[in-house]
Amino acid sequence: MADEGQGKSDNLILDELTDQLDRTFRLLRGDADEAADLAFARVRIDTTAEARLLSELAERAPLEHPDRFTDAHRLAMHALEVLDRDGWRHPRLPRLGPLHAPAEWAVEFVAQYVVRSYVSDVVRNLARLYARRESQCESDSPERRVLARARIQADRLALGFRGGASGLPTVLIGGAAIPVLASLARQFGAVKPGEPVFIGGGSVLVVLFAVLAFVLLQGAGLARRRVLVVGRQPMEALYETIGHCGRPPEDDADTIALVAIGLTAVTWFILPVVLVTLAAIFRG
Repeated sequence: MADEGQGKSDNLILDELTDQLDRTFRLLRGDADEAADLAFARVRIDTTAEARLLSELAERAPLEHPDRFTDAHRLAMHALEVLDRDGWRHPRLPRLGPLHAPAEWAVEFVAQYVVRSYVSDVVRNLARLYARRESQCESDSPERRVLARARIQADRLALGFRGGASGLPTVLIGGAAIPVLASLARQFGAVKPGEPVFIGGGSVLVVLFAVLAFVLLQGAGLARRRVLVVGRQPMEALYETIGHCGRPPEDDADTIALVAIGLTAVTWFILPVVLVTLAAIFRG
């Protein structure tokens, strides 16, 4: 019975898979395209993308550079602290006279939202990544100990980094609502086209739209520059020491700017036409 049990254990799928992944890893140290043709005929791998996926699976070390991981982790945490505290302050704006102070506050408001959202996303992603790599370590390995400490720190930090200022959606909704209210007022007779009040009100709305676009673009640009200068390289260094974990998270400065400008532009040009058309239909 003992011999029979030993014979069964000699033919485990785990042993075959381990040997296969070892061969994959050795071949993919060279040309991944050539390896896709040579190494995976037995398992029917047809594309380079699948070859690269198996290459990552074959790399079983939880940390690529365990001796440098702690230093890279500390540097990344310090960069996130600096970004969260000061990465959205002191934008460089043109001379605006008495409007400089409120413009600076508005730009910082948008930049704060983008920067702190980025910091929050990074911390949450690191906590998940550390937990996954910790689960891949042997129970008594040095890598498990350093990853456990880093994971505990990231979990604690996630409680303090809660994302950007919650008031930015209110600003966007308010900017989008202004032309809607003006269109409704015109349709219900509050303001008639051609009157001075209508012309003045339209000019005010154009100025408000221009100010909103300026603030959003300046704030998103400021956030992007600060993330690149302060956070990008420390995060890339950390991901390099971890190894085989993709790219660090990106900030959403482009998304904030494009969505905000697009939403306001759509509201300005599409909704008034829709309201006018509906009013004409109902009156007819």
